[in-house]
Amino acid sequence: MPITPRDVARKAALTAALLLIFLLLRRGLLVGALALKILGHPDALNGFKGPVERKTVVHAGIPIDVYTRRDSHEPFLIIHGVNPTGKDSLDLIRISEALTQAGYQVFVPDLAEMKKLHLEPEEVSRIKSVFQYIGKDAAIACFSYGCGPALIAAADPEIRDRVHFALAFGGYFDARESLEFIVTGPETPMAWFKWAYLEMNSDVLQNEPDREHLRMIAEHHRNNNTPANGDLIEKLSPEGRALLDIFHTPTSEDFRARLNAAPEKVKIRLDALSPSRFITGLRAPLILIHGANDPVIPSEQTVKLAKAAKAHGLDCDVTLFRMYGHVNPILPRIGFRSVFGFYLPEVVRMLRVVNRLVP
Repeated sequence: MPITPRDVARKAALTAALLLIFLLLRRGLLVGALALKILGHPDALNGFKGPVERKTVVHAGIPIDVYTRRDSHEPFLIIHGVNPTGKDSLDLIRISEALTQAGYQVFVPDLAEMKKLHLEPEEVSRIKSVFQYIGKDAAIACFSYGCGPALIAAADPEIRDRVHFALAFGGYFDARESLEFIVTGPETPMAWFKWAYLEMNSDVLQNEPDREHLRMIAEHHRNNNTPANGDLIEKLSPEGRALLDIFHTPTSEDFRARLNAAPEKVKIRLDALSPSRFITGLRAPLILIHGANDPVIPSEQTVKLAKAAKAHGLDCDVTLFRMYGHVNPILPRIGFRSVFGFYLPEVVRMLRVVNRLVP
Protein backbone atom coordinates (compact mmCIF):
# COMPACT_ATOMS: atom_id res chain seq x y z
CA MET A 1 0.00 0.00 0.00
CA PRO A 2 1.55 3.32 -1.02
CA ILE A 3 2.46 5.90 1.62
CA THR A 4 0.34 9.02 1.22
CA PRO A 5 1.28 12.60 2.18
CA ARG A 6 -1.28 12.28 5.00
CA ASP A 7 0.61 9.23 6.37
CA VAL A 8 3.87 11.19 6.27
CA ALA A 9 2.23 14.12 8.08
CA ARG A 10 0.78 11.84 10.75
CA LYS A 11 4.16 10.15 11.32
CA ALA A 12 5.88 13.52 11.57
CA ALA A 13 3.26 14.77 14.06
CA LEU A 14 3.59 11.61 16.16
CA THR A 15 7.39 11.91 16.17
CA ALA A 16 7.16 15.56 17.17
CA ALA A 17 4.68 14.74 19.95
CA LEU A 18 6.88 11.97 21.31
CA LEU A 19 9.93 14.23 21.20
CA LEU A 20 8.03 16.99 23.02
CA ILE A 21 6.87 14.54 25.70
CA PHE A 22 10.45 13.27 26.11
CA LEU A 23 11.83 16.82 26.44
CA LEU A 24 9.13 17.78 28.95
CA LEU A 25 9.77 14.67 31.02
CA ARG A 26 13.52 15.26 30.90
CA ARG A 27 13.08 18.88 31.98
CA GLY A 28 10.68 17.82 34.71
CA LEU A 29 13.23 15.33 36.04
CA LEU A 30 15.97 17.96 35.90
CA VAL A 31 13.84 20.56 37.69
CA GLY A 32 12.89 18.07 40.41
CA ALA A 33 16.45 16.84 40.90
CA LEU A 34 17.76 20.43 40.97
CA ALA A 35 15.21 21.40 43.62
CA LEU A 36 16.18 18.40 45.73
CA LYS A 37 19.87 19.28 45.58
CA ILE A 38 19.21 22.92 46.51
CA LEU A 39 17.33 21.62 49.57
CA GLY A 40 20.27 19.41 50.55
CA HIS A 41 19.53 16.10 48.81
CA PRO A 42 22.12 15.90 46.00
CA ASP A 43 22.06 12.21 45.03
CA ALA A 44 19.39 12.40 42.31
CA LEU A 45 21.00 15.28 40.41
CA ASN A 46 24.51 13.89 40.89
CA GLY A 47 23.39 10.56 39.44
CA PHE A 48 21.51 12.26 36.61
CA LYS A 49 24.18 14.77 35.51
CA GLY A 50 27.48 13.58 36.97
CA PRO A 51 30.35 15.49 38.62
CA VAL A 52 31.30 19.16 38.38
CA GLU A 53 34.78 20.65 38.00
CA ARG A 54 35.66 23.44 40.45
CA LYS A 55 38.78 25.56 40.07
CA THR A 56 39.90 28.87 41.57
CA VAL A 57 41.18 31.83 39.57
CA VAL A 58 42.20 35.27 40.83
CA HIS A 59 41.04 38.55 39.30
CA ALA A 60 42.08 41.94 40.71
CA GLY A 61 43.08 40.21 43.94
CA ILE A 62 39.69 38.50 44.27
CA PRO A 63 39.66 34.67 44.38
CA ILE A 64 36.84 33.32 42.19
CA ASP A 65 35.63 29.73 42.18
CA VAL A 66 34.60 28.67 38.67
CA TYR A 67 32.27 25.66 38.33
CA THR A 68 32.12 24.00 34.90
CA ARG A 69 30.99 20.91 32.99
CA ARG A 70 31.21 20.04 29.30
CA ASP A 71 27.57 21.08 28.81
CA SER A 72 27.68 24.23 30.96
CA HIS A 73 27.75 27.42 28.94
CA GLU A 74 25.66 30.33 30.20
CA PRO A 75 27.56 32.33 32.86
CA PHE A 76 26.02 32.77 36.31
CA LEU A 77 27.62 35.08 38.91
CA ILE A 78 26.75 34.28 42.55
CA ILE A 79 27.42 36.75 45.38
CA HIS A 80 27.62 35.28 48.87
CA GLY A 81 26.21 36.98 51.94
CA VAL A 82 27.92 38.72 54.85
CA ASN A 83 29.37 35.66 56.56
CA PRO A 84 32.82 34.29 57.47
CA THR A 85 32.65 31.29 55.09
CA GLY A 86 32.27 33.32 51.89
CA LYS A 87 32.48 31.25 48.71
CA ASP A 88 33.35 28.14 50.75
CA SER A 89 29.95 27.88 52.44
CA LEU A 90 28.82 24.27 52.04
CA ASP A 91 25.31 25.40 51.06
CA LEU A 92 26.73 27.75 48.43
CA ILE A 93 29.01 25.03 47.02
CA ARG A 94 26.03 22.69 46.69
CA ILE A 95 23.89 25.36 44.98
CA SER A 96 26.75 26.28 42.62
CA GLU A 97 27.24 22.64 41.66
CA ALA A 98 23.50 22.24 41.09
CA LEU A 99 23.30 25.25 38.77
CA THR A 100 26.33 23.98 36.86
CA GLN A 101 24.66 20.59 36.43
CA ALA A 102 21.60 22.47 35.13
CA GLY A 103 23.69 24.05 32.36
CA TYR A 104 25.38 27.16 33.75
CA GLN A 105 29.02 28.07 34.16
CA VAL A 106 29.05 29.44 37.71
CA PHE A 107 31.41 32.10 39.10
CA VAL A 108 31.57 32.69 42.88
CA PRO A 109 33.95 35.42 44.09
CA ASP A 110 35.30 35.46 47.65
CA LEU A 111 34.67 38.98 48.95
CA ALA A 112 37.06 39.51 51.86
CA GLU A 113 35.35 42.45 53.57
CA MET A 114 31.95 40.76 53.52
CA LYS A 115 33.55 37.71 55.12
CA LYS A 116 34.57 40.04 57.97
CA LEU A 117 30.90 41.13 58.34
CA HIS A 118 31.95 44.46 56.85
CA LEU A 119 29.55 45.77 54.21
CA GLU A 120 30.97 48.76 52.37
CA PRO A 121 29.99 50.64 49.16
CA GLU A 122 33.28 49.63 47.50
CA GLU A 123 31.86 46.10 47.23
CA VAL A 124 29.74 47.29 44.31
CA SER A 125 32.76 48.05 42.14
CA ARG A 126 34.34 44.68 43.03
CA ILE A 127 31.22 42.81 41.94
CA LYS A 128 31.06 44.86 38.74
CA SER A 129 34.72 44.06 38.06
CA VAL A 130 34.10 40.31 38.44
CA PHE A 131 31.09 40.55 36.12
CA GLN A 132 33.24 42.27 33.49
CA TYR A 133 35.95 39.64 33.96
CA ILE A 134 33.45 36.95 32.92
CA GLY A 135 33.38 38.62 29.51
CA LYS A 136 29.85 37.58 28.54
CA ASP A 137 26.28 38.43 29.38
CA ALA A 138 25.45 36.66 32.64
CA ALA A 139 22.83 36.13 35.30
CA ILE A 140 23.45 37.35 38.86
CA ALA A 141 22.27 35.72 42.09
CA CYS A 142 22.80 37.02 45.61
CA PHE A 143 21.98 36.08 49.18
CA SER A 144 21.04 38.10 52.26
CA TYR A 145 23.11 41.27 52.80
CA GLY A 146 25.13 40.48 49.68
CA CYS A 147 22.06 41.50 47.66
CA GLY A 148 22.52 45.21 48.37
CA PRO A 149 25.82 45.65 46.50
CA ALA A 150 24.91 42.92 43.96
CA LEU A 151 21.69 44.64 42.84
CA ILE A 152 23.38 48.03 42.81
CA ALA A 153 26.13 46.58 40.60
CA ALA A 154 23.44 45.11 38.32
CA ALA A 155 22.05 48.64 37.91
CA ASP A 156 25.41 50.08 36.81
CA PRO A 157 25.14 51.61 33.30
CA GLU A 158 28.25 49.74 32.12
CA ILE A 159 26.82 46.26 32.73
CA ARG A 160 23.06 46.57 33.34
CA ASP A 161 22.11 45.69 29.75
CA ARG A 162 24.25 42.54 29.94
CA VAL A 163 22.52 41.04 33.00
CA HIS A 164 20.19 38.22 31.87
CA PHE A 165 18.29 38.26 35.14
CA ALA A 166 18.97 38.92 38.83
CA LEU A 167 17.91 36.55 41.60
CA ALA A 168 17.82 37.89 45.16
CA PHE A 169 17.27 35.46 48.05
CA GLY A 170 16.51 37.00 51.45
CA GLY A 171 17.84 40.41 50.40
CA TYR A 172 17.02 43.92 51.49
CA PHE A 173 15.71 47.01 49.70
CA ASP A 174 16.69 49.86 51.99
CA ALA A 175 19.73 49.67 54.31
CA ARG A 176 18.31 52.18 56.80
CA GLU A 177 15.12 50.15 57.20
CA SER A 178 17.07 46.90 57.42
CA LEU A 179 19.30 48.26 60.19
CA GLU A 180 16.23 49.64 61.96
CA PHE A 181 14.71 46.14 62.03
CA ILE A 182 17.92 44.64 63.43
CA VAL A 183 18.12 47.24 66.19
CA THR A 184 14.46 47.63 67.16
CA GLY A 185 12.89 44.35 66.02
CA PRO A 186 12.00 41.37 68.20
CA GLU A 187 14.83 39.59 70.01
CA THR A 188 16.10 36.66 67.93
CA PRO A 189 19.16 34.37 67.91
CA MET A 190 20.55 36.81 65.31
CA ALA A 191 20.49 39.79 67.73
CA TRP A 192 24.31 39.64 67.92
CA PHE A 193 24.43 40.81 64.30
CA LYS A 194 23.73 44.45 65.16
CA TRP A 195 26.82 44.50 67.38
CA ALA A 196 28.86 42.83 64.66
CA TYR A 197 27.61 45.54 62.31
CA LEU A 198 28.70 48.28 64.71
CA GLU A 199 32.07 46.61 65.30
CA MET A 200 32.92 46.33 61.62
CA ASN A 201 31.47 49.69 60.55
CA SER A 202 33.02 51.88 63.23
CA ASP A 203 35.47 52.88 60.49
CA VAL A 204 33.02 55.60 59.40
CA LEU A 205 34.45 57.67 62.27
CA GLN A 206 37.67 59.63 61.79
CA ASN A 207 38.71 59.44 65.45
CA GLU A 208 40.84 56.30 65.94
CA PRO A 209 40.24 56.08 69.75
CA ASP A 210 36.49 56.24 69.04
CA ARG A 211 36.79 53.42 66.54
CA GLU A 212 38.76 51.28 68.98
CA HIS A 213 36.38 51.93 71.88
CA LEU A 214 33.33 51.16 69.75
CA ARG A 215 34.89 47.90 68.58
CA MET A 216 35.52 46.90 72.19
CA ILE A 217 31.97 47.85 73.25
CA ALA A 218 30.43 45.96 70.32
CA GLU A 219 32.62 42.90 70.87
CA HIS A 220 31.61 42.78 74.54
CA HIS A 221 27.90 42.96 73.66
CA ARG A 222 28.26 40.33 70.95
CA ASN A 223 30.17 37.85 73.09
CA ASN A 224 28.50 38.38 76.46
CA ASN A 225 25.04 39.75 75.67
CA THR A 226 25.52 42.28 78.48
CA PRO A 227 26.22 46.05 78.48
CA ALA A 228 29.82 47.11 78.15
CA ASN A 229 31.86 48.83 80.84
CA GLY A 230 30.58 52.38 81.37
CA ASP A 231 34.15 53.71 81.37
CA LEU A 232 34.49 52.85 77.68
CA ILE A 233 31.32 54.74 76.84
CA GLU A 234 32.52 57.77 78.82
CA LYS A 235 35.67 57.88 76.68
CA LEU A 236 33.70 58.34 73.45
CA SER A 237 33.57 61.69 71.72
CA PRO A 238 30.12 63.19 70.96
CA GLU A 239 30.37 61.77 67.44
CA GLY A 240 31.24 58.29 68.75
CA ARG A 241 28.43 58.44 71.31
CA ALA A 242 25.96 59.47 68.59
CA LEU A 243 26.88 56.39 66.58
CA LEU A 244 26.58 54.09 69.62
CA ASP A 245 23.20 55.60 70.54
CA ILE A 246 21.71 54.29 67.30
CA PHE A 247 22.21 50.74 68.58
CA HIS A 248 20.63 51.45 71.98
CA THR A 249 17.10 52.34 70.98
CA PRO A 250 13.91 50.29 71.48
CA THR A 251 11.52 52.05 69.06
CA SER A 252 11.50 52.88 65.36
CA GLU A 253 10.76 56.54 66.01
CA ASP A 254 13.72 56.85 68.37
CA PHE A 255 15.95 54.96 65.94
CA ARG A 256 15.16 57.35 63.10
CA ALA A 257 15.73 60.39 65.29
CA ARG A 258 19.10 59.06 66.46
CA LEU A 259 20.10 58.09 62.93
CA ASN A 260 19.32 61.61 61.75
CA ALA A 261 21.61 62.90 64.53
CA ALA A 262 24.39 60.42 63.67
CA PRO A 263 27.58 61.34 61.78
CA GLU A 264 26.84 62.13 58.14
CA LYS A 265 29.16 59.36 56.94
CA VAL A 266 26.89 56.77 58.56
CA LYS A 267 23.89 57.91 56.51
CA ILE A 268 25.97 58.23 53.34
CA ARG A 269 27.20 54.64 53.72
CA LEU A 270 23.72 53.25 54.34
CA ASP A 271 22.27 55.08 51.34
CA ALA A 272 25.16 53.99 49.10
CA LEU A 273 24.29 50.37 49.96
CA SER A 274 20.53 50.70 49.41
CA PRO A 275 19.05 49.26 46.19
CA SER A 276 16.11 51.61 46.81
CA ARG A 277 18.37 54.46 45.63
CA PHE A 278 19.35 52.66 42.40
CA ILE A 279 16.16 50.86 41.35
CA THR A 280 15.67 53.08 38.28
CA GLY A 281 18.97 51.83 36.89
CA LEU A 282 17.98 48.15 36.81
CA ARG A 283 17.09 46.61 33.46
CA ALA A 284 17.21 42.87 34.16
CA PRO A 285 14.17 40.75 35.09
CA LEU A 286 14.07 40.03 38.82
CA ILE A 287 13.45 36.72 40.59
CA LEU A 288 12.88 37.59 44.25
CA ILE A 289 12.72 34.96 47.01
CA HIS A 290 12.29 35.47 50.73
CA GLY A 291 11.38 33.55 53.85
CA ALA A 292 7.92 34.69 54.89
CA ASN A 293 8.99 34.82 58.56
CA ASP A 294 12.63 35.82 58.09
CA PRO A 295 14.06 36.83 61.51
CA VAL A 296 17.04 38.70 60.03
CA ILE A 297 15.72 40.72 57.07
CA PRO A 298 11.92 41.02 57.02
CA SER A 299 10.13 39.81 53.91
CA GLU A 300 8.57 43.27 53.59
CA GLN A 301 11.92 44.39 52.19
CA THR A 302 11.53 42.08 49.19
CA VAL A 303 7.87 43.08 48.78
CA LYS A 304 8.93 46.75 48.65
CA LEU A 305 11.65 45.94 46.13
CA ALA A 306 9.12 44.13 43.94
CA LYS A 307 6.63 47.02 44.06
CA ALA A 308 9.32 49.53 43.12
CA ALA A 309 10.61 47.31 40.31
CA LYS A 310 7.14 46.83 38.83
CA ALA A 311 6.47 50.57 39.10
CA HIS A 312 9.49 51.09 36.83
CA GLY A 313 8.30 48.49 34.33
CA LEU A 314 10.59 45.62 35.29
CA ASP A 315 9.60 41.98 34.91
CA CYS A 316 9.52 40.81 38.53
CA ASP A 317 8.54 37.47 40.07
CA VAL A 318 8.16 37.19 43.88
CA THR A 319 8.01 34.01 45.96
CA LEU A 320 7.65 34.00 49.75
CA PHE A 321 8.51 30.61 51.24
CA ARG A 322 7.17 29.38 54.56
CA MET A 323 9.87 26.70 54.61
CA TYR A 324 12.71 29.20 54.92
CA GLY A 325 13.72 31.26 57.93
CA HIS A 326 16.49 33.45 56.58
CA VAL A 327 18.34 31.48 53.89
CA ASN A 328 18.16 28.00 55.44
CA PRO A 329 15.18 25.59 55.36
CA ILE A 330 13.07 25.11 58.50
CA LEU A 331 10.87 22.07 57.96
CA PRO A 332 8.11 20.77 60.27
CA ARG A 333 7.71 17.10 61.16
CA ILE A 334 6.01 15.14 58.39
CA GLY A 335 2.39 14.30 59.12
CA PHE A 336 -0.98 14.28 57.35
CA ARG A 337 -1.68 17.92 58.10
CA SER A 338 1.84 19.16 57.29
CA VAL A 339 2.00 17.20 54.00
CA PHE A 340 -1.13 18.84 52.58
CA GLY A 341 -1.00 22.16 54.41
CA PHE A 342 2.74 22.83 54.17
CA TYR A 343 4.86 20.52 52.03
CA LEU A 344 2.72 20.28 48.90
CA PRO A 345 2.18 24.06 48.52
CA GLU A 346 5.86 24.71 49.25
CA VAL A 347 6.98 22.07 46.74
CA VAL A 348 4.85 23.71 44.05
CA ARG A 349 6.41 27.10 44.83
CA MET A 350 9.91 25.62 44.80
CA LEU A 351 9.43 23.83 41.47
CA ARG A 352 8.01 26.98 39.87
CA VAL A 353 11.05 29.01 40.91
CA VAL A 354 13.55 26.31 39.91
CA ASN A 355 11.87 25.92 36.53
CA ARG A 356 12.61 29.59 35.83
CA LEU A 357 16.27 28.99 36.60
CA VAL A 358 16.81 26.08 34.23
CA PRO A 359 18.25 27.50 30.99
